[in-house]
Amino acid sequence: MKNEVDGWDVVREDADRSLSNHATREEAIAAAEILSDEERVNDAGDTPVEVDTEHVHEIEDTRTGVKPAFLGGGALLLAVVLIIIVVGAIAAITGFGS
Repeated sequence: MKNEVDGWDVVREDADRSLSNHATREEAIAAAEILSDEERVNDAGDTPVEVDTEHVHEIEDTRTGVKPAFLGGGALLLAVVLIIIVVGAIAAITGFGS
């Protein structure tokens, strides 16, 4: 299944998370076939690998929250630094603490 960000993901039909990510479609198909051979879902051993080109595998919710959290943390740090600068300037102008 094509990945939303980059490459191709190997995903089970009943799973939301990818098992692995590969740069090319051929590598992903080979990895899926290896995984299928190892798992042997049925006795006959013929577990077909299906390539889903119609859907795109989206990023999990846990990864999408990283960027807003990082930006929020940076904004909070900037606010603290500005408060320190303003308090220092007021103390210097008024002579507070001398």
